[in-house]
Amino acid sequence: MIDNIKSTTVFKGGQRQTKPVRRIIRKFSNDWSMDFSAILAYNILITLLPIAVALFGIMDKVIHFFPADNTTQSGIKQVVDLAFDRLSKDAGFILGIGIFFALFGASRLFIAIDKCMTIVYRLPQRTFLRQNLLAFGMLFLFIIIIPIMLAASSAPTALISIIPGGSGRFGTFLAGMIFSLFFGFIFFESIYLFVPNKKMSFKVTWCGALVVAGTLEIFIIFFPLYDKLVLPLFFFYFATILILGAQINAFFFEHYKPLIDGLGIYISRMHQEHGVGEPTRPLCENETDIEQHQSDITTTDQSLSGKRWLKKLWPSRITSSAGHGGDGEL
Repeated sequence: MIDNIKSTTVFKGGQRQTKPVRRIIRKFSNDWSMDFSAILAYNILITLLPIAVALFGIMDKVIHFFPADNTTQSGIKQVVDLAFDRLSKDAGFILGIGIFFALFGASRLFIAIDKCMTIVYRLPQRTFLRQNLLAFGMLFLFIIIIPIMLAASSAPTALISIIPGGSGRFGTFLAGMIFSLFFGFIFFESIYLFVPNKKMSFKVTWCGALVVAGTLEIFIIFFPLYDKLVLPLFFFYFATILILGAQINAFFFEHYKPLIDGLGIYISRMHQEHGVGEPTRPLCENETDIEQHQSDITTTDQSLSGKRWLKKLWPSRITSSAGHGGDGEL
């Protein structure tokens, strides 16, 4: 019966129509996107405090550029002082370390995003210096855009009670949503444009940024308490749609194909091909590494031969410890 259904014209037509959707779902799944989303969500959670410390620390420096008798300076300074009083209770020793270390800790989030992009786009990893320069640059952009996004999304709530009339309130709400969507698009577009370790262009990144910005805005509108009360779930949702946008750009605009199997199976098969059946052999063609690997095998065999009496009592322990020793040197 199942074969008869599969042979029908309707079923084959449905297969053809849904092929792109099924393939991007397979790419999303085989790239371990949900697992990397959980990793990104955890990174967002642990970098919240360093980002807040860096943000208010920079704001404290910026407000001194205002004239001394300006009321704007006094208003901003009150907000910053209140924020610092709160952070002093929450941050503890982090404030003592300084803004630089807060920036360094907060920038780890963008290094995690960079590593996720290497999987999505099948790219080599950046060097340590280039990776950190990118992370600091994206962090400063994040610090600039996020307050604007928050102000744009919260301004309608404050203005609705002041503006009379239903049409005026609706217009204020719609304007705030559009501004928030616009700055969200700029933020995600910046990530997709600069974070991948390759030359990107607007025509291959705009769609993913627009989808993610719109999806995030819809989530905030329909589930307003999730981003305040259930932060881990909100961060996981944020990370998932961030990777989904990158997958959309990679699959539909740059035609990256999905892996045949999951990432773990794919790496295992690569190891079998290049490692010639040896699970401990390095995945490279460097002669120095191969010679070092052979030397490690010889050293391990000599070490095991001198512990035969202990191997008889506890064979798995001896083999495991010797294997870990060889791996550590590699």
